[in-house]
Amino acid sequence: MKNKFTAGILLLVMMISASACGIVDNPSQEVHQTDYSEADVSVSTADVTAQTQPSTEISGDIMKMTVDGKEFEIVLENNETAAALKEMMPLTIDMSELNGNEKYKYLDTKLPSAPQKVGNISNGDIMLYGDNCLVVFYDSFSTPYSYTKIGHISNVSELAETLGKGGITAFFRLNDEEYTVDDLHCLSDFLHGNSSSEELAGKKYDLNGDNCWDVLDLCLMRKKINMH
Repeated sequence: MKNKFTAGILLLVMMISASACGIVDNPSQEVHQTDYSEADVSVSTADVTAQTQPSTEISGDIMKMTVDGKEFEIVLENNETAAALKEMMPLTIDMSELNGNEKYKYLDTKLPSAPQKVGNISNGDIMLYGDNCLVVFYDSFSTPYSYTKIGHISNVSELAETLGKGGITAFFRLNDEEYTVDDLHCLSDFLHGNSSSEELAGKKYDLNGDNCWDVLDLCLMRKKINMH
């Protein structure tokens, strides 16, 4: 009886020892051991710095960009940069081509900025490079550069085709302009020579951003009124 009891104890000890060895020698445990080199640490620190920045929520405010008569809707970020740009509206600027994927313009006014390494650019992104370079991207790609996010064009289906490969004139405006039938009559009277621009000073009737009031503005205004 004593021998059987001793044998049972010995067997139990061997099972516990085997189980413990299995935990120590389990290869899957070693997979989680990471040996960072000094180079890896420096790179990872930069990446973590960018990734731990507080994410910016989309505010839902809308801005419009018109190029060659085609209008694009921009959903703005909820940050100081977008707010400062809104204060500059309406804005007509000539933008230059760069790299076959973006249009840019150095503004006369510096904007608040909080640049981050964005890593990837998406087609339709509107960003600020530095503190005064407004950039409209019409292609998606990865980048090592830092930008401050401003907004994103919601419908990019015709963006690349519209922006083309050369310089463009872009007209930016807020989405708060509402027109009435009276506005339609005022613009129509102006185009027929029955009123002067001085009489209509302050009116935002340049709907297509070409710095003049014409029949196209009248058509766009009529379309907006019919949509309401």
